[in-house]
Amino acid sequence: MIALLRYESVYKAYGQNLVLRNINLDVQEHSVTCLIGASGCGKSTLLRCTNLLEEIQHGAIWLRDIDLANSQKQADDLRARVGMVFQSYNLFPHMNVLKNITLAPVKVKGERRSEAEDRARDLLQRFGLLDKALEYPDRLSGGQQQRIAIIRALAMQPEVLLLDEVTSALDPEMVGEVMDIIIELKNLNITMMLATHQMGFASQIADNVVFLDSGSIVEQGHPSQFFSNPQHERTRQFLERVTMAI
Repeated sequence: MIALLRYESVYKAYGQNLVLRNINLDVQEHSVTCLIGASGCGKSTLLRCTNLLEEIQHGAIWLRDIDLANSQKQADDLRARVGMVFQSYNLFPHMNVLKNITLAPVKVKGERRSEAEDRARDLLQRFGLLDKALEYPDRLSGGQQQRIAIIRALAMQPEVLLLDEVTSALDPEMVGEVMDIIIELKNLNITMMLATHQMGFASQIADNVVFLDSGSIVEQGHPSQFFSNPQHERTRQFLERVTMAI
């Protein structure tokens, strides 16, 4: 089976600091890949390289038959195919929800505003936020803003959605709101890669769990095996420390 995303011998450094080391990973279409590991292990950097926000020094990142690592001149077009949602919501405060969602489809993809608005309303309705279409971000809770940010990425109809610690800035009671929408996306067969510190959520939603340490992939596997019977001592140490912190 040909992967939707394929990482081949990817290295990334900031000056002398090597933050990604020989990353080899396949992401299958309609699957959910969860990246886990301590802060600074390279999870966010890997996602940012995939979205062309960072350049790698060596290797290749393939989206089907396109090498993203050598496609900076096509960055805007490719970002329309690789959606990304960040820890901070990054909604435009001077635009209401509907305009936030339709801006990129109209400006980047050249869609007619009416078509973009129809899709935006359909997405808002699907995820229970249609009544917020004309609200401004400062009138929304953190959970609502993050859900709008995910909907904004979906409005571009990406082939893969990257989620970078999207619950980390939320109050605990709002985390569930965002997790629910991600579960719904899985049920819709949306291909996703997400960096998360939520081990329970990763075990629930992932098709493949990838543990990174110091920029390297130490271990990966289906959550049923990964969490119950990790094969590497470093993985066991990490999971024990996370469990003790709960």
